[in-house]
Amino acid sequence: MFWDTIKKSLTVKTIKRLYYLLLLFFYFCYKIIESGWVVALLILKGSRGEHGGMLEYTTIVPKSWQLVILFNMLSMTPGSLSVDILEDGRVIQVHLLRIADKEQFLAVTTKIERLLIKAL
Repeated sequence: MFWDTIKKSLTVKTIKRLYYLLLLFFYFCYKIIESGWVVALLILKGSRGEHGGMLEYTTIVPKSWQLVILFNMLSMTPGSLSVDILEDGRVIQVHLLRIADKEQFLAVTTKIERLLIKAL
């Protein structure tokens, strides 16, 4: 009975979503560990956060609950903090510890966002 239910629910679409969900999980964990080390090195070097700044990230997520998940994922990453979602619901204000890392942040966030859309 249990296996019959499993067999019925295992479609190609479900397997793809599970694949992207696992890919998102491992990629996000890797990025958290990597950025944690970078922030730790900045602290050890004596940085006081004077090179930080705000940036607005425009999302492409179609659903509001995916926007909330992305907002929280950005806040969990060391070196960035989601501050607000603007009125239109497509722009997230983010504070970066080092504004010079803006391009790297945008690339990583775009990849996380696309994986999130494919997984959910």
